[in-house]
Amino acid sequence: MPTNADVLNFATQKLVPKWTEQFYQYHPVLDKIVLKGNIERGNQGGPYLEFPVVTNGPGQVTRIETGSEVYSSVRRTVGTRGQIYCPRMVYSFIIPGKDLAEASGETAIARLIKVYPEAALMEFHEYIVGQLVNGDGSANNVQGFLTLNGDTTFNASGTDEAGILDFAAKTGQTESVLNITKEGTGSGTTGWYNQYQNVSSFATDGRKQMRRVYWDASLEGKQGGPVDLMLGDITSFNNYYDDLDDQVRYNIKSDGERGKGVRQGLMFQEAEFFVEPALTPSATSFGSGSGRDGVVYFLKSDTWHLYTQGEDSGMETKGDFAFRGPVKVPGQDAWEWEIVLAMQMYCDRLNANGCVDGTSNA
Repeated sequence: MPTNADVLNFATQKLVPKWTEQFYQYHPVLDKIVLKGNIERGNQGGPYLEFPVVTNGPGQVTRIETGSEVYSSVRRTVGTRGQIYCPRMVYSFIIPGKDLAEASGETAIARLIKVYPEAALMEFHEYIVGQLVNGDGSANNVQGFLTLNGDTTFNASGTDEAGILDFAAKTGQTESVLNITKEGTGSGTTGWYNQYQNVSSFATDGRKQMRRVYWDASLEGKQGGPVDLMLGDITSFNNYYDDLDDQVRYNIKSDGERGKGVRQGLMFQEAEFFVEPALTPSATSFGSGSGRDGVVYFLKSDTWHLYTQGEDSGMETKGDFAFRGPVKVPGQDAWEWEIVLAMQMYCDRLNANGCVDGTSNA
C-alpha cells in the first residue's frame, strides 16, 4: 500500500537518535567533547552563554621562616569571562507526494529515507564540519557556528567574530576571541593566546615544529592532560605518515556514517592525529584569501565544551539536528520536513590549543 507522510516520519524519527550519535562519533572533535562529558543539552540561560576563564594561578606563595609571616594574599587578575552566542539553523527539504504515493512496502520506505531525510542530515553534518575547520560556511548559511580558522570570522549573532586559532606568534595575536582580547595587544588578557609554529618543509622541521606546539599546548592546563586530538589536511597527514617510515606505532580508525569513508588516524605523542577530509588550506578563508600550505590543528579536548538549546521535541526541538514535521506545502503536492540545529562550541583555555601551518610542504 502507498506510504503516507506520517508513516515515513515515524520511521525517520526512530532513526534520528542513531543518526545524532553517529554525527558525534563521525567527527573526532565532537566525539572527544562528548566522551569528556563537556556537553550541556537544553541550556536555559538564553542564546548568550557566559563562561569563566582562568588563564593562570590566581594567587602567590608565602615562604614561612618564623611562623609570624602574613600571607601574600595578592590576587592576580587572571580570571575573566568569555561569551558565545548559540545560533539557530534550520535545514528544510521537501518530499513530493508522488514519491510517497508510489512507495509501497518496507523496501520502498527504506529507499525514501535514504534519498531524502538521511541524505539531508548527512549534508547538514558536512556543512557544519566545513564551517568548523575552514570557516567557509557562509555559502550554506551555517557561518553562525564557531570556526577554528583564525584567518577568518564566524557570525553567530549578526556581528563578525574572530576565528579561534591564529596562525601567528603570541605577539601577533591581537584580536578579541570569545569576547576576550588576546595577550598580543599588550593590554590583553595574560595567557589568552594559542600556540603556533610554521614548517619550512616537512622533511626539514615538520615533526620538530609539530612537537613544539604539542608540548607548549600540553603544558598549559596540565590537569586536563596533554593535547589529545589533531586534525590535518590529507597532504599534511601523508607527509607525517611518510616521514614515520617504519616507525608507525599503530593505526586508529572509526566508522563514519554509512556511505562515508572510514576516518583514519595515527598517533602523535599521546594525541590521535586524524585526516580531516573537509579541511582545505588552499581555500580563500585561509591566508587572507591566498590559502596556506597545509594546516594541522592541535586540540586539548578537556578545554572544549558544547551546548544546545531547546527542550520540546515537537516545538522548538532539542536543537541537536532534530527533525520537525511533516507539514503540507500549500499549493503543492508535497510535504516539508525541517532539521533544527541550535548548538555551539567554546574553549575556556586557549593556550592549551594550537596550530601549525606549512605542513603540506614536502
